[in-house]
Amino acid sequence: MQSSRSSSDLKLRKGFTLIELLVVISIIAVLMSLILPAVQTARASARRTQCLNRVRNLAVGLTSYTARSAKAQLPPYGTWGDYREDTSASPWKNTSNPAQLKSWVVDVLAYIDRADLADRWDIDRRHDSTFVQNNVSNLQLIKEYNMAVLTCPDDPTAAGVPGALSYVVNAGYASIRFKSSSKVGHEALASSWGAARQQSDLELMIDWDGDGKTAGQHDDPEDIIVNHQSGLMWPETLNRQGIAGKPTRLPNHSHTMNTIYDGTTNTLLVTENINAGGSQHWGDPDPRYTTFVYPIDHTGGGLSPAEFYKTAPLDPNVPDGVINGALAGPEGERPFPNSNHPGGVNVGFCDGSARFLNEDISLSVYAQLITPGGTRLNQFVGAQPTLGQGGF
Repeated sequence: MQSSRSSSDLKLRKGFTLIELLVVISIIAVLMSLILPAVQTARASARRTQCLNRVRNLAVGLTSYTARSAKAQLPPYGTWGDYREDTSASPWKNTSNPAQLKSWVVDVLAYIDRADLADRWDIDRRHDSTFVQNNVSNLQLIKEYNMAVLTCPDDPTAAGVPGALSYVVNAGYASIRFKSSSKVGHEALASSWGAARQQSDLELMIDWDGDGKTAGQHDDPEDIIVNHQSGLMWPETLNRQGIAGKPTRLPNHSHTMNTIYDGTTNTLLVTENINAGGSQHWGDPDPRYTTFVYPIDHTGGGLSPAEFYKTAPLDPNVPDGVINGALAGPEGERPFPNSNHPGGVNVGFCDGSARFLNEDISLSVYAQLITPGGTRLNQFVGAQPTLGQGGF
């Protein structure tokens, strides 16, 4: 009898009690709560590193283009001009405004391992042309050949989206104007054939030299020179068939490496913007999608021209024009550095290097990193302070 009871007791003790099971589940839950944040942090760090590598590839692509161009010049951030319609025997055409032909991305395709796309791009057509030549159209190249190097993995509106673009180039200072309560934009001067457009596509209503005129309103040559020194890449307009009454060509006035007086290691070239347009075409030259700018207070804030240039005051009407100041968008209307990486954005410099730039950086230092000519003594407005190595 005793032996039988012992055998029954052993059989009953093979399972877990409810309390034991709850304890084990609690321990697993605690461990998961400790591990999951670390896993998420590791994944976020990996995405940020992946984005940084893509920024570096684009910076190297841009500098490689410069090294091989005829004038050792950065490409225009956008090219406009006359064009052929989407027919096989169409004549050259232009409306009252030149057509949007291509963005800076098209110019660097061959330097980011996509020479196959560069060779098939039709410069005679608009960027969104559906005319098929060599078995493909410009629009097909954009939409069907998605390139991961052009999108940040932490940009949900661009990552994996055909034709999307997360990365933008340095177009310097700009006067941002609110066109409505919900939309902001800068005047796109490349969409006009005006003479002053050869220097800047962003209308800067700033009287840098204090003579009562501005580049945007009066084509003031001194102000145009200072505008040009505020950023790296500017537009180009082509008039290849000599349309009557129009300039033959408004050439690319983007900088060369020899005119970056602040030094290539101290001048921003490319960064990310999660509001760069989402599914907008990477071939579109519109500056709202392809560039980033520093919104400057065009009133001068009561400062003298020299002090105004040195301090580069942020436009008080555009407080979101700083790093990560406009994370909520909307798409295509906030041409400023923005990312979903906590604490800052990835940036590429003119020497081909890349790094993470903290969003808490001093505004004056950030403005000086944008302008390539800040340390050059300008006969109209003097010079900005010099940035030392590692000074930011």
